[in-house]
Amino acid sequence: MRAALAGTTGNAVLMGVAEVGTPIGWVLLPGLLGVSARPRAAALVSAWAGVLVVASVLLPVIPGHRTDPQALLASAVSLSAVPLLAWARRRTRTASVTRAAGPPDVAVFTVPAGPGSAALAVCGSPGEIGAAVPLRGGGLLALIGTVTGAALDTPAGRRAVEQTFRRHAGLAASPQRLAGVLDQAVRDLAPAGHLRATIVRVDRSGAVEAVRCGSPDLITVSGDRSDLAEVPAGPALGSTRPAGSTARAGSTSPGGDATPSPVTGRRVAVVGAAFADAHGERWVRVLDQVAADDDPAGAARRLTRGPRGGRRIGPALVVDPGPPSRA
Repeated sequence: MRAALAGTTGNAVLMGVAEVGTPIGWVLLPGLLGVSARPRAAALVSAWAGVLVVASVLLPVIPGHRTDPQALLASAVSLSAVPLLAWARRRTRTASVTRAAGPPDVAVFTVPAGPGSAALAVCGSPGEIGAAVPLRGGGLLALIGTVTGAALDTPAGRRAVEQTFRRHAGLAASPQRLAGVLDQAVRDLAPAGHLRATIVRVDRSGAVEAVRCGSPDLITVSGDRSDLAEVPAGPALGSTRPAGSTARAGSTSPGGDATPSPVTGRRVAVVGAAFADAHGERWVRVLDQVAADDDPAGAARRLTRGPRGGRRIGPALVVDPGPPSRA
């Protein structure tokens, strides 16, 4: 936001010094900065640009913007349209995420994933991190994880991690780069905290790849059989590791050096570390439920059931990627 306001101010100064009188010179940069931001930020940028336009007309020491009523009207219309365009862009990007039916203690969201679809279930479990970002062309990036640490396991800390993921996922970043970004974000937010997470990417053809950072295994379904996906486990993200965790052979270091592993199967499921912690040694057998429902939303809801009917455990991600493209 500060950069956008500073850029708008600098653009106005430059236009004034250069004695540029056309409205597009005063509006183009603020418009680009506003459209690329959130709707509220876009409205603030447009309002500030409007103030600078008016100042250039009222103050004779600032040469520049025309006092021609038509030019001022063109600038006003352009700046007014910027927040609307930003809202439309955000609306288009999130319109593909829909809320599915479910019990009151679990929220299930469905989203396209290549030729198929995916479902993300969140329950408000302690330390729960869950985010899914649709990509242009029908792809998907999703984050499933659990945070630990007094400074990180707070509403503000969890929200900051999810917002960091969404902000960089919108740039179509690769899973390994996102792992590096999140690792640095956790270190900055909580020096004594960590994030156990799996990052999943589904491309437009339906191909699935994932990076694991201190999290449980992924599950794949072929026919009616569920198996552990062979995705190497790396250490948790952040400056500390969870107690008792060790890096297996082939594991990767946090910081973006991980190589995503391909995941194949009719269905792919990912659960947070809290799932394994709650179910103990039975957690692998519990994951046989992944194949029990025809739609991914039902499977995601089923995975959030707590042991012996206890409190629901999230997050859970279920992906039906559809047949991969052979082009």
